Amino acid sequence: MVWVAGRVARFGVLGPLVFERDGRLVAVPSGRQRSLLALLLLAGGVPLSRDRLIDELWGDRPPASAVSALHVHLSKLRALLGGLLQLDTAGYSLAPAGIELDVWRFDDLVERAQSDSDRAPVLLREALGLFRGEPLSDVAAEGSVAQWRRALEEKRLQARLLRIDADLQHGGAGELVPEVASLAAEHPFEERLWGQLMLALYRADRQAEALDAYQRARRLLAEELGLEPGDQLAQLQRRILERDPELHAQARPAGHPPAAAAAEAAAASAGAAARSSNLPQPVTQLVGRLDELRALGDLMDDPNVRLVTLTGPGGVGKTRLLLELAARHEHAYREGAVFVRLEQVTDPALVAAEIASALGHRDQADAPGADALPNYLRDRELLLVIDNFEHLLAAAILPAELLAVAPKLRVLVSSRTPLRIRGEQVFDVPPLELPADESDAELADSSAVQMFLQCAVASNRNLAVDASLTRIVGRICRALDGLPLAIELAASRAAVLTPAQISEQLAQPLSIGRRALRDLPDRQQSLGTTIRWSYDLLTPAAQEVFRAAGAFIGGFDAAALGATAGRAVGTDLDELLETSLIRRGVDGDRFELLELVRVFASSELAQTGNLEPARARHRAYFAEYVAPASRALDAGTSPGESAAPILADHANIRAALENAIEAGDEESATALALGLRPLWFAGMMRQESQELVGRLLERFSIPAEYEIALLRAVSFVEGFSPSVSAWTRRLADRAAELGHPDALATALGNLFGRAMNARDRDEMRRMRPMLLALLTPDASPQALGWTHYFLAVDAYIDGRFDDACEHAAQSAASAHELGHQYMFATAVTTRLLAESARDRAIAQAALAEVLDLVRQVSVQPLAAFALWFVARYAAAVAPDTSAQWLTHAERIVVAIDSELWPESILRDECLVLLGIAERGTLLDGAPALGHAAALAEAAAWLATRDPSESAARDPVGELTFTVG
Repeated sequence: MVWVAGRVARFGVLGPLVFERDGRLVAVPSGRQRSLLALLLLAGGVPLSRDRLIDELWGDRPPASAVSALHVHLSKLRALLGGLLQLDTAGYSLAPAGIELDVWRFDDLVERAQSDSDRAPVLLREALGLFRGEPLSDVAAEGSVAQWRRALEEKRLQARLLRIDADLQHGGAGELVPEVASLAAEHPFEERLWGQLMLALYRADRQAEALDAYQRARRLLAEELGLEPGDQLAQLQRRILERDPELHAQARPAGHPPAAAAAEAAAASAGAAARSSNLPQPVTQLVGRLDELRALGDLMDDPNVRLVTLTGPGGVGKTRLLLELAARHEHAYREGAVFVRLEQVTDPALVAAEIASALGHRDQADAPGADALPNYLRDRELLLVIDNFEHLLAAAILPAELLAVAPKLRVLVSSRTPLRIRGEQVFDVPPLELPADESDAELADSSAVQMFLQCAVASNRNLAVDASLTRIVGRICRALDGLPLAIELAASRAAVLTPAQISEQLAQPLSIGRRALRDLPDRQQSLGTTIRWSYDLLTPAAQEVFRAAGAFIGGFDAAALGATAGRAVGTDLDELLETSLIRRGVDGDRFELLELVRVFASSELAQTGNLEPARARHRAYFAEYVAPASRALDAGTSPGESAAPILADHANIRAALENAIEAGDEESATALALGLRPLWFAGMMRQESQELVGRLLERFSIPAEYEIALLRAVSFVEGFSPSVSAWTRRLADRAAELGHPDALATALGNLFGRAMNARDRDEMRRMRPMLLALLTPDASPQALGWTHYFLAVDAYIDGRFDDACEHAAQSAASAHELGHQYMFATAVTTRLLAESARDRAIAQAALAEVLDLVRQVSVQPLAAFALWFVARYAAAVAPDTSAQWLTHAERIVVAIDSELWPESILRDECLVLLGIAERGTLLDGAPALGHAAALAEAAAWLATRDPSESAARDPVGELTFTVG
């Protein structure tokens, strides 16, 4: 739908009733609420009384509950429309200043066309393009709405008649005959149509048929109405009989409106050049693409940009965007636009002939001939629109040659591959916008979801659009990468399948929609054929590299692709980038495939028999790739810092590990699992670590050193769960069997931590002697560090703050000796917790130090702890900011499914001080941020405070010392 810019509430009645708010489609309830909205739109701001609305909705026999039912419908409509729905003493109305209606735009375009014959064809095509089907087709109503529907259909017919007049005025003839004949059959008593048909036939050198049309009209009028044709029609028949030469020169057909005739005469006397277009009229509404059209519009406004190539993978919507762009800008060219479709052309040598043929067909003249094309275009002001150039790149020099000799020519091209000629501006068309999550706002804002719903409702008018449906649609669109063709093919099945059943088909995404739409070209009949069109254009070497890319999950860099392909990939990668089968990631150094393209590449890799060799090279590369991160973690580098270099390849590393386990590759599997530990720590990936380590240990008998390292990793992330301890107990048992004191200390500490999170005071008392027994003279710094940490927390819970400070200091000293960043940050933060409770104050300088350490480590539980500290500090010195930090911390805690007690006492103190009764309300606060971004924001805020400032931390009742 095309709208006038500047409004935020837009309604469409030229088809199914639609409502847009701020550029997003809003679901309009079915039934009487839809009818009620149509009545209010029809009224155009004039208030409608309660009785009038009841009469319109229920007719002469309203139910006894009509008044209450009307109020219910109005209430629901008000929830949808907000302040747009007004009530005054005269009744209900819509605020006319707050809405835009497509029929208003239609009327404006028709009015402008009647006063501007030169632009009339373009303006009238734009007006008629606003119709999306039968007006108000999904509104079940009689009375005024039914009359309005008929009036809108009549507007449409009259606009078509005007457009046919305009096309005849501008030289159209033969190509109009089928359309006018069809309309005359639909509206047999419309004499103006018979006149247009006669004139079109005569100008197409079909005099006998033109005269026959007159006789058919005469018989019809006589038999059905008892009337003779009007004077204008009879006069036209006489002039055709006489072969009046002015009928070819004269632009005005019979029955032409006086205003248009005057404009036409003025244009003719001024010698205005004819302008026409053969742009195909899209049968579907363009969804989204506002940003792309804005950017492309800037290019079109630049006089130095004369060649724009829209690139992107197959099915991304290049042609649809190309047509929209051309339609919006063709009026700026004296001779309009010409559209050239190259999909059926197989020989590059025939491209010039195809362009010449399109020009001749559009202008109803002899084609200029391929050799004469440059001279033909030399002085023409024309927009040349060429679709599907990617398989004819040997002819790419032709647009450059035409632009060189025709200074007023501009060329728009769609191609999966850039033409690579001078002056070319390449515009990469992205997929449609996907919802970031399943919230109602994100789903409503997603152009991919909107397109699916539009196509699905067109296929199945009974489809009920509700929150449950849009969530399913969101998942479908994400699985289809937001590709418009994929979405259209999938949604077209809504006539026979539910969205849930369509979602089940995603197990075989390349076959989705196969042969669902008969009017699509063969290369777009399924997703697989669309991708194969591009694949078949590749060189054999590039095909080999493309297949190797199918082994990846997520993105990759050139080194990883080369290792998996088994050779250098430089020039082949360039070819794949040009064809849009591979695209650059956000950072520019990494590459990625759309998931549908990856499935195709993987399928091709399997069919060539190279899947397993490629996977073996893939896992060998990543086993070596993660080794530095594994060593850094073992050396005491923080999990966040260790994980940073490999974070982008998490999906690939996991896939390589799974494949190594399946293939029985123990060496690679072990190395990959050890390398994943920094990611598990930093992301608190409890489920992934347990699943993969469990599968690894079940499949292989790996060396004890590696087994202990992996068990410690799983125990660490498990330790923050108050209800699970199986892996930690397994670590304790295995450490005791192997005589591994450091691992035993870790296991006991984690079991103690689990008891703390569960607030199991009896278990904590039982385990305390076990922890104290670990403080032996020969204990390692690592065992001492973690044991002192847990004893510090234990002392804090008991209110022994001096002991807590001492144990925390001992833990920090051991961590410093080891160079263990995570342990050091944990110890220092715990020491501040104890000191602030003992001294009843939080010093700004001490808190700033903690934040700096926690940001370096970047582990989620510690991040939540630090943010609670900032919130507690803020509750004393700037209460209006405190809830913001609580919200960020709460989101982390929910994400990792952990309680983090006793650290959460800081949060509970804040809730009491701020008067917040329910923790759950925190999640309605500040916008979501990742834990690193939230810590950075907190540090920036804290830096604005005086370094000498100290915030009071007085006990809140007995809260600080209460143990659950």
